[in-house]
Amino acid sequence: MSAPTPPVARLQLGQLLRELREAAGRAREDTAIKLECKTPKISKIETGRATIGPGDARLLIELYDADAQTAETVLQLARQARKRAPVRVPDWAQRFVAMESISSAIRIYEAELIPGLLQTEEYTRAVTKAFDPERDTAEVERLVEVRAERQALLNSEAPPHLWTVINEAVIRRPVGGAEIMHKQLLRLRELADLPRVTLQVLPFTAGAHAAMGSSFHLLQMRDPSEAKVIYTEDLASSDYLDGPAQIERYSLVFDRLQVAALGETETAAMLDRAIRDGT
Repeated sequence: MSAPTPPVARLQLGQLLRELREAAGRAREDTAIKLECKTPKISKIETGRATIGPGDARLLIELYDADAQTAETVLQLARQARKRAPVRVPDWAQRFVAMESISSAIRIYEAELIPGLLQTEEYTRAVTKAFDPERDTAEVERLVEVRAERQALLNSEAPPHLWTVINEAVIRRPVGGAEIMHKQLLRLRELADLPRVTLQVLPFTAGAHAAMGSSFHLLQMRDPSEAKVIYTEDLASSDYLDGPAQIERYSLVFDRLQVAALGETETAAMLDRAIRDGT
């Protein structure tokens, strides 16, 4: 198996260290004392926003009384996490893309846009230019290429189960014009037939619903364990939520959206009509 990319290694290392700390019955304050740092840094390490070198990793292996095999995994991840990542994804997006790449399940509710993993290049280009009309053309094309590379995840040997609920407005809004939107709807219809992709449309007729005014991703990562994280973003920032109450709340909201949305067969029929009628 090939070594994980540095962003993925940071996530895996942080999650493993968190599991070891909790199994050892240690508080974050104990770990901070051992590493001679402030407690908030431990939270950053455990959520993949910061990392440690092999020296500090050995201190934690000792503190948590990790077995030999686990200790070697920690050290390997610590070395990999500190390597320089290839400059393909913007700094702000590296953590999310890393999480996406090691997820066993991804659940998305999207109120405004086709989710990135399902976008055509033309749709991505139109959205990127709409967000920032002054963005350099070369930068736009780089972002388009990066998103296309991410989409290879759906055809990998072990793709995640992607379950997406989209607002009906997403398929009605002609992003980029009629021709681009027509191709995008065709792509949606094609991807909806993949065995590990579930697509539902939340129709206007559903009325008020549990996620009014918001969009979110719920990612369940397979390595090193089935950790769950909520990802949200707006025009100026993004956020990661992993508290048990937050996970439970968003999971419940997604369950309610699934019930309120059209089933897969009805969704396919709506897409067919939109393709035929030009949305």
